Amino acid sequence: MGYVPGRGLGKNAQGIIAPIEAKMRKGKGAIGAYGSERTEQSLKDFPIVDSDEDADEEFLKEMSQWRKDPTGGKKKPKYNYKTVEELKAKGTTSLGRKMATPQTELSQVKVIDMTGKEQKVYYSYSQITQKHDIPDDVQSLGKDAKSEGFSLPELEHNLELLIEMTEQEIIQNDRQLQYEKDMVINISHENEKLSEVLEHEGKIIDKLSHILQIVEDCEKRLQPSCENPLTLEECANIFEMLQEKYFEEYKMFDLAELSIAVVFPLLREYFKAWNPLQDNEYGLEVMSKWRKLLERDQLQHGGCDMLSMDPYHRLMWEVWMPSARNIVSQWLPRNCAPMVDFLENWMPVVPLWILDNILEQLVFPKLQREVESWNPLTDTVPIHAWIHPWLPLMQMRLEPLYSPIRNKLSNALQKWHPSDSSAKLILLPWKDVFTPGSWEAFMVKNIVPKLGMCVSEFVINPHQQHMDAFHWVMDWEDMISPSSLIGLLEKNFFGKWLQVLCSWLSNSPNYEEITKWYLGWKSMFSDQVLAHPTVKEKFNEALDIMNRAVTSTVGGYMQPGARENIAYLTHTERRRDFQYEAMQERREAENMAHRGIGVTSTSIPMNFKDLIQAKAEEHNIVFMPLMGKRHEGKQLYTFGRIIIYIDRGVVFVQGEKTWVPTSLQSLIDMAK
Repeated sequence: MGYVPGRGLGKNAQGIIAPIEAKMRKGKGAIGAYGSERTEQSLKDFPIVDSDEDADEEFLKEMSQWRKDPTGGKKKPKYNYKTVEELKAKGTTSLGRKMATPQTELSQVKVIDMTGKEQKVYYSYSQITQKHDIPDDVQSLGKDAKSEGFSLPELEHNLELLIEMTEQEIIQNDRQLQYEKDMVINISHENEKLSEVLEHEGKIIDKLSHILQIVEDCEKRLQPSCENPLTLEECANIFEMLQEKYFEEYKMFDLAELSIAVVFPLLREYFKAWNPLQDNEYGLEVMSKWRKLLERDQLQHGGCDMLSMDPYHRLMWEVWMPSARNIVSQWLPRNCAPMVDFLENWMPVVPLWILDNILEQLVFPKLQREVESWNPLTDTVPIHAWIHPWLPLMQMRLEPLYSPIRNKLSNALQKWHPSDSSAKLILLPWKDVFTPGSWEAFMVKNIVPKLGMCVSEFVINPHQQHMDAFHWVMDWEDMISPSSLIGLLEKNFFGKWLQVLCSWLSNSPNYEEITKWYLGWKSMFSDQVLAHPTVKEKFNEALDIMNRAVTSTVGGYMQPGARENIAYLTHTERRRDFQYEAMQERREAENMAHRGIGVTSTSIPMNFKDLIQAKAEEHNIVFMPLMGKRHEGKQLYTFGRIIIYIDRGVVFVQGEKTWVPTSLQSLIDMAK
């Protein structure tokens, strides 16, 4: 197993070297009965003293404490002295863990100890912890041992108890003293606070006394028998002074409510003989001043609960409103200017809910009754003259009046003829008042049929043309919708017009006169009408008819230069159309750029070429110049597979024989 003679056992040779020796015991007693049984080899290998021997020595040392000093001398007692400050410090550190009163109670507990041979009585639990085992029945520890000394446990207990009680009393007195000092500090602070409160309350009492004196003085001056009665100006100055000097008290005690008893009688007397329609600014400055003094910072309401109502609102309702109600009841609706001026001047001062009450409960019923009695055929004053001035004030409140007005106008237009221009003067002010749908329906029902009948009766005579009927119809262009006007012309005008043109061309005409006639009729229409696809189509159809007439070989004689004139007219007209379309597209692109719809500030087209380039990028079409290629000095470009050039905002596309103008949308369609 790796043992080497002369060396110890174990991995590091730390064990014993010699084998364990056997030692014979003297008798048949138990282990340890005859003392230590360790051999010399054991003491050599393990020099540690046996724990039993230490225990015996320690036991003997404890027992010797109960005996007299072997030397025969007396032991001097050891005393532990403590100062009052140490006791206070001890009491402070043990605070919360050891209280005075419970300790005193525990020290007075009677405890009976029956654990020994005799019954013993203790007077505190601490005595049990200090109890020593008195070896009364232990045999003498030695030959030279003497009898045990005299002991007075009761006296020792009483002394310890007195000392402990004294310590506790000192600690408790110190705590009580500290508590009393803290109470003195708290009471002094409380005294300072109460002094401040008392001083503040005294100031408030003085202010309230002054306010009460002012109120009593006002009450005395309001009496009829007073020699110096209170005026409205003085009353306003008093309330202004209360707000500035006693603002907190004014808000806390709601002194604005005093105006009900003080100000209301004065204002009733002030507005007693007032006629708002004759002098609509009377009292406006006075009420503006009282609004600043009495109106609270709250939402305006329309309730009639006088207790919760704002003082200023109550003032307007009880003092100002009766005068306004009285004058409205006497007012004639057709004389609207004084009433409108009166309400507009007072609008900044009158609460919103009172103004609504006047408009809805007083003004509107009178307007409604007047509309019911209105006759558009006999009344000399047009209805819009006394209805429209109310639009800024009443707005949508007038909506219920529009339906009976339209019905009365519709009945009045049954026998109307377009030659009577008074109808337009009556209807024009209502165009922006009626909703777009109701206006269009009214026009389609009452005006468009009359205009269509007038156009159908219109005679087109190139040699002696009477334009009155045509002008009657075109005067309504700004009143009816473009679709209604174009439909009317398409149905009743262009068919006859093209028929007259064909008849004229079939009788060896003078083409210069036809050209002038064509251009003259085209000048009779506005740009908005000419831009409509239907009108364009009709005029292009007329150009095609003229081109076919000059290119036809039927007839024999042809006016010299007629073909060239018609071709030039066709080219000019179509070029003008394309220029107009390009301009419209350019405007549309600029508007889109300004609105920021899909176009950044860096991509706004600056000219027509930039617009074409933007459209090409939008539709993924190649647009680039042809190097060294020009036509009549104009740069040629490729737009996809199409060759084009740009001249004064018009795109020209290379055709079979000549260059043809085209629109940008048509160019995109061809490139695709």
